[in-house]
Amino acid sequence: MFITDVSAHHPFMSGLLGTGKDAWRAVGITTPNEWFYVSYAVSTQEGRFSETVMISNPANELVAFFDRESKGVSIVGIQLVSPPFLNGSAHWKMEPLIRIWKKPSDPLAHVYEVADGKQYCRAYGTWDISEYEFWKEFTSLQ
Repeated sequence: MFITDVSAHHPFMSGLLGTGKDAWRAVGITTPNEWFYVSYAVSTQEGRFSETVMISNPANELVAFFDRESKGVSIVGIQLVSPPFLNGSAHWKMEPLIRIWKKPSDPLAHVYEVADGKQYCRAYGTWDISEYEFWKEFTSLQ
């Protein structure tokens, strides 16, 4: 989940966005879990506009967003933003997401495959890809 602080609220930009939307100069995360940076384009009669949304874990939220695509909306790219414990490094990483697998017996367990072929597993303990079912592929976006 993302959190906002009133001190980061941008009143001028919020006013331009219209009813129901607010602009923030900064957001935080509630837990050090992976999240997704999704770029998409909206085509209207006025032209094509690029937009970005940040979607928090779990991956179900990402797939639901992807499945809700409406007419005129096309996904341009999806980045997995992963914490060190997930990506095995000393730092957060932002990498193009290619595929997701899910574990039928655990709705919070996922395997993410990024562009360079590395796989990161969001589960406790050891894992075996054969316990997961293929869920979604994003290669057409790259």
